[in-house]
Formats: sequence, C-alpha cells, structure tokens
Amino acid sequence: MPLDPPVTKTVRTAFPMSLAPFQTAKAPTMPACTVPRNPSRRAAPVAARLTRRSLLLGSLAALSACGLPQQGPTTAAVLQSAEDRAFLLIDVDDAVTRKLGEPPVASVSGLALDPSAAPSDSVGIGDVLNIRILEAGAGGLFATSNGGAGGTDFQDVTVGRNGRIALPYVGEIEVAGRTPSQIEALIVENLQGKAIEPQALVRIAMSRGNRAVITGTVGSPGPFELSLSGDRLSAAIATVGGSDHPAHETTVTILRNNRQARARLSEILLQPENDIPLQRDDLVVLAHEPPRYTLTGAVGQPGTYRIETPRYSLLEAIAAAGGASDDRANPAGLFLFRHEMPRRLSGAGIPHLDTYPVTEKGIPTVYRFDMSRPETQFRAQRFLLTDGDALLVTNAATISLGKLLSLFDLGADVVNTAQSVSE
Repeated sequence: MPLDPPVTKTVRTAFPMSLAPFQTAKAPTMPACTVPRNPSRRAAPVAARLTRRSLLLGSLAALSACGLPQQGPTTAAVLQSAEDRAFLLIDVDDAVTRKLGEPPVASVSGLALDPSAAPSDSVGIGDVLNIRILEAGAGGLFATSNGGAGGTDFQDVTVGRNGRIALPYVGEIEVAGRTPSQIEALIVENLQGKAIEPQALVRIAMSRGNRAVITGTVGSPGPFELSLSGDRLSAAIATVGGSDHPAHETTVTILRNNRQARARLSEILLQPENDIPLQRDDLVVLAHEPPRYTLTGAVGQPGTYRIETPRYSLLEAIAAAGGASDDRANPAGLFLFRHEMPRRLSGAGIPHLDTYPVTEKGIPTVYRFDMSRPETQFRAQRFLLTDGDALLVTNAATISLGKLLSLFDLGADVVNTAQSVSE
C-alpha cells in the first residue's frame, strides 16, 4: 500500500514578512515532551538556518506545557496546596512579625515534680556519715587521749545494705530512713548508763540517694549531689563546669520517671520556667547539636546551613547562601516552612486552626514573604529562624522561557536572527 504523504505544518515565527517562503516546512512527528537534538552548528544557508529556528521555536509552546526541572515547588504549587488545606499559609505583615517573629521556645517545665523524689535529709543505703560523740566528764569512754573531757570522731561511716551502722559501745543501729537528728538521739539512748552525759553530732558527708547524674558535653560529667535547699538546672550545669559549646548549640535532655523533655541550653538560661529544680535520680544529658536550616530554590548556594547566633534572622539566612538569584528568583515567592503549636498560633490570633492537619510537632505552617515590597525587608530582619526551618525561594515565571531556550542552545541568538539575515 502506498504510504501517506508527509504531514506539512505551518510554523509561525516573529520573523519579517519577506521570509515567508521559509516559514513552511515539514515538521517531524515527535512524542509529547520530547526535545529534538540540537542540529549541527556548521555554516548553512540563511533559509536552512531560519527553517531550523522556525521548527525549534514552534516547539516551545508544546514544551512549555511539559514542565521543566525546578528546585522545589513553584509559587503556584505552594498556593494550590494551601487552598487544599494541606498546611496553614500566613502572609507576613507587621502584626504577624510582631506576634510570631520570635522563634518558638521549647519547654521542659511540663516534667511532673515527684514529691517523694525531692532532696531529703533522711539517710539512705550507701550514704557516708561523719559522727562525733562527746562526754561531759573526764575518764569516760570517749575521753580525749589525755583522759580529759572531750569526744571521739568517727569519720566516713558507711551505711550498709541492711541500712545499719555499728559504733563502739553503741552497737549496731538502724539509720536508713532516719534524719541526722534522729540518729543522734538513738546514739545517746544506746549510751545511757555507759557514757558520762553523752552527746552525739551526725553529719551526712556523702548522700548517694540525693543524687542526679549530669553527663555529655560538660566539664566534669558524673553524679551530682543535690542540696537540701534545691538545685536549679542551670546552677547544677554550671557547677559541673558548664557546656563545652555555645548555649544555643547545646541541647539539654532531662530524663525523669520514664519521661523526658528537651530544650536548648539558651532556652533554659533565658526562660525562668525552664530552669526547673532537679530531683533524685534525674539524668541530664548535654549534647552538641547546632541548630540548622535548609534553603532551596533560586539562591546562590542551596543547602543546609548552621544558625550561627541565638537570634538569626531570615534575611541573614538568605545572605549566607549567596542571596537570591537576580535572574531567577521570584521576589514575591519567599516561603518559610515550619511546624507551629496550635497554642502559639491561637495566641497570635490565627483563626480556623481546627481545619488544618495537626501532628505531634504541631500544625504544618508556611509563611509567605513578598520581598518585592520594601517594608518586607524590615520584617525579614526581625523574623528569626529556629532549628529545622526550611526556606524556599521560587523561580520567577520568566525563568521557564530561559530554560527552554537553553535546551536548544539558542539564547540571544534567536533575537538577532533578523539582523544576521539582513547582513
């Protein structure tokens, strides 16, 4: 059977009318979204060169619908997802900056206080006691070495596993669970009829029961003995030598009664409610975990960066990556992605929060900054980042045309076609 004649299509370009004879050519059939190979750059007649350009330019309309590689979602994609309630979208103005520009603060104050675990003056198993027994008259059981009135010291007396200690002439006595004053009375009672008007002084030299453990990136990790007056978290960390790293780069994890809470050391030092009192058997772990953010899209150097200071602004974050690309960035398409707790958003007056998804980290929230407006530059200076933030600078709409031209290795050469023909 004879083959069908080749299909002839008319491809219109912005060339002068005198070139009309070369604007009709046989267009090869290509699969959708297929980019033809770039023809040879060898010298060719003007008509052939124009025919090639006509075919390539005619393909731009079809290819523009196929989509080109992007770094992250486009502005339109972000806005569409916001309409679908995939996340909460907030346009940043002065009110939002004032209420939500400060980074969210982690809290450890929710750890329940256990009254039974508070530091106690009761003696426990393994505690070490210093005991002094005095007598009123000379020549007694606890007289001085020259036989005069005085007393005898018993240093480093350890409470045994059975909760008891043994002293000369006193015998073995139960001390676990008793306070020093109660132990003093018990010693005096056991010496009645043996010593001359005996008296006793008992001091806890080392309390193994009144201990927490502080470990990790600190000067002197190990057990920390709690005082009866109570030790705040910040004071305890300072006592063991403090952190080896800046406070905003140090995380503090407290484990208590099978529960745990975590905050940065800077948040503990600056937020009084986070400076909680330690309890017996608390485990405090300090770790060096610098806060980081991720920046993608039309910027000089996309990647993951450290938050260098405790108050690191969005504007500083973009500058650290080489700034937004002059020829690619959409100034109205700067987005900050983070999770926000409902209570924080509600306190800022954000309505209808029950219509958005909520995870254990909070509500997925996207802040939009229109950097084409001069006042937004000041807002970006005051809006501070926190660990885990993600920034996206979307491409401008015109970048798609530039990418299409680059695929064909045309660029500005297409614009100058008419001039080259006239020569």
